[in-house]
Amino acid sequence: MTGARRGMTLLEALIALVILGTVAVGMLEVLAGAARVATNAEQWSAAVAYAEEGMETLKLDPVAGSAARVESVGQGFTRRLEVRPWSDPAFRLVTIDVTLPGGGHHTLTRLQAAR
Repeated sequence: MTGARRGMTLLEALIALVILGTVAVGMLEVLAGAARVATNAEQWSAAVAYAEEGMETLKLDPVAGSAARVESVGQGFTRRLEVRPWSDPAFRLVTIDVTLPGGGHHTLTRLQAAR
């Protein structure tokens, strides 16, 4: 062999494509995982907002919490409101449980002044 080799061989090109493909698949998996995490975070944020909304509703209208009730709050979420007396009659224990469309749930429990 008197001259220097020029260009890439077919084997080198195939190895480069395999490496590039592996990196591309890895990046796509990372992007798909990030999209799943963002969707889950959005659902949890909505669940917290629905729970807070229920708590504020009971603060404004104490009679609305006189009986436990389950209601659909939209987009597949359900909210269960429960009000129980506390050991001190000046307070009541309010529990709001929001069920997410995927099956998870967020529970918010607070003491409120009884009116």
